[in-house]
Amino acid sequence: MKIFTPIRTFALIVGLSLLGADAHAKAEKPSGGSTSGDLVISKVFYNNMVNDAAKSFILANYIELYNNSDKELDITGIYIGLADNTGATSSTTYPNPWTAANMQTAHKDSIALKQIFQIPTDKTYTLEPGKSLVVCNSALNHTTVASKAPDLSEADFEVKSQLSTYKDNHNDAVPELIQVFSYNDNSTYIQWQSPGPFCVVLLAADTNLDKCPTGYSGGRTDGHLFKFVPAFKTIDAVDIVEHSAKTNPDASQKRLPDSYDAGYVATNYAGGNGGEAVVRKTAFVTSNQRIVLWDTNNSSNDFEVTTDLSIRSYSESPVGLTEITITIPESGYLPINPTKPFCGPKGMVFTHVNASNHESTTDLLYGEYPADSILLIKGPWIAIAAPGTYTLKLSDSQGVMKSRSSCTSWCDDNELQLTGSRVNNVIYKFSNVKGNVGFKRVDAVEGKYNKATFSDGDRLYISLSEKNLEKIYASNGAASIGELSFITWHGTTPEKIAAGIDERVVVKKDTPTVFYNLNGQRVEHPTKGIYIQNGKKILVK
Repeated sequence: MKIFTPIRTFALIVGLSLLGADAHAKAEKPSGGSTSGDLVISKVFYNNMVNDAAKSFILANYIELYNNSDKELDITGIYIGLADNTGATSSTTYPNPWTAANMQTAHKDSIALKQIFQIPTDKTYTLEPGKSLVVCNSALNHTTVASKAPDLSEADFEVKSQLSTYKDNHNDAVPELIQVFSYNDNSTYIQWQSPGPFCVVLLAADTNLDKCPTGYSGGRTDGHLFKFVPAFKTIDAVDIVEHSAKTNPDASQKRLPDSYDAGYVATNYAGGNGGEAVVRKTAFVTSNQRIVLWDTNNSSNDFEVTTDLSIRSYSESPVGLTEITITIPESGYLPINPTKPFCGPKGMVFTHVNASNHESTTDLLYGEYPADSILLIKGPWIAIAAPGTYTLKLSDSQGVMKSRSSCTSWCDDNELQLTGSRVNNVIYKFSNVKGNVGFKRVDAVEGKYNKATFSDGDRLYISLSEKNLEKIYASNGAASIGELSFITWHGTTPEKIAAGIDERVVVKKDTPTVFYNLNGQRVEHPTKGIYIQNGKKILVK
């Protein structure tokens, strides 16, 4: 089944967004410059292999991309670029290849690309969470001539080159991957470099290639032509260097600055035709079996070598996880401050609190994520669950990380004094007393509420500006900002988690949806309350 569909409305993973957000959101676009991106290069088979007749075989090579996030991505127009690989380091013909070191001298903060391909823009293409995109030169089942080769008949795009090697080896049912730039007129296909170097980069769809300069190899005025693309347009990259019969992997061959790939990877086989691919390691497997891959912006950490050449194939055994134990108190709420990206068991929700000055805001916003659905960024959170002991898993992989809260903070010191732009803000410390959960304003010091003292158990706090307070005081039962001494918890509760309630607003009343009340009776126009929708409990506000 193809993974591409016209853009459509979608819901996040069951329970992922419990904060009354629009459930009819559009697929998000990958953004340029991300070091922990949603769309990643997940597997590259560039090393060639031999067929059953012991001849070199290149038709089965491919590049695979992966949606490493929990949301559907709009990938229309994304570029796939191959960096300069003319010569392992230097040669008489090409004395100064565009390595990372040479680029910093001549074209700082750019990447020299020899080929650029693009996902078409004829319609909208999307990629679902945990799904892959495969591009190749020949989308056929190659196992008929090379038993260890991958079956590429279900690839998503192929380059329709008419050169002799490929013209009779295409799959008409597979859409064309568009070639938009090549270093010479003859290379109308993905040109693999085995055993390397072979650096692959993803570029944002809004990259303006027309404004990117071109030039030749360092020291030359003719020959191979390269396009120098700003590195900040990179969504993801993997720097693959050569492992030749004479040397081990050579770091001097790196094509990317460390800020875009702090490491490199190479196959184990010394030379070409090794039948090996490089693949990202598995960081985490969610409760619905979605695999989250490593993404530390360092290919030396993130990738490993595999002889499993099948497409859309990743390990189901996470690596790099450690465990800690936490105890949820009687209130059902516990502030935590993990030092690494983390996840937890089913039946627990992690929450951070945001503040907004938007005119429609009437209360704090609660960013809430089921513990077993995603790896969350390290830092201050509130764990919510039934009282008891739970095991959290910490990861060295970064994984898919959510943005920090705009106001949830953790104080490492015993005393805090707000300064600078926050000097007039008000501090509210988290209170997890059963029956009185929320944020309690600190005592005033010299007429201000911007200084607080902490002990081991109460280091989580929020800092709110006067504009924030103007928006929320009424919804928290206060007559004015000055009387807002306590902000009541309005996020999810342990009781709602236990009941399996998905608390979201039904936004589009004209959307054909069937609701049932808790007695199993069909309801055409639900009012406020709890209903059953698609087998889930839904809270309509």
